[in-house]
Amino acid sequence: MNLKENTHINKTYKSLERNMIDFIELGEADYTRADVKKCMSLLDNFLEEIAITDSRESGILSVKKAVLAINHLNESCEYELVETEQREKIADIIIFAGHLKGYNHISEDITEEWREW
Repeated sequence: MNLKENTHINKTYKSLERNMIDFIELGEADYTRADVKKCMSLLDNFLEEIAITDSRESGILSVKKAVLAINHLNESCEYELVETEQREKIADIIIFAGHLKGYNHISEDITEEWREW
């Protein structure tokens, strides 16, 4: 199961990346394209990892790992990489992926416990 090929996830992923880059191009960001690439790579790794999980427990561990890594990256960017719009898109990708795997209801925020963004 390639979750990144899911229409909803793919659209949200591309929108997130474009949105982060737009802030750089407008001169309004204290983060770099490398930071955006790292964030997208963390999401890629999450989608690959959760796709091969076989239980809610292992899926939630993948969520925790991804959220904590994004927390760390956002902290290193002076908490500017993940603003409100980005937070919603990142959470949407993670929650939707978990939902597709059958680990959570679409309205259950499985990122909230660890999320600092």
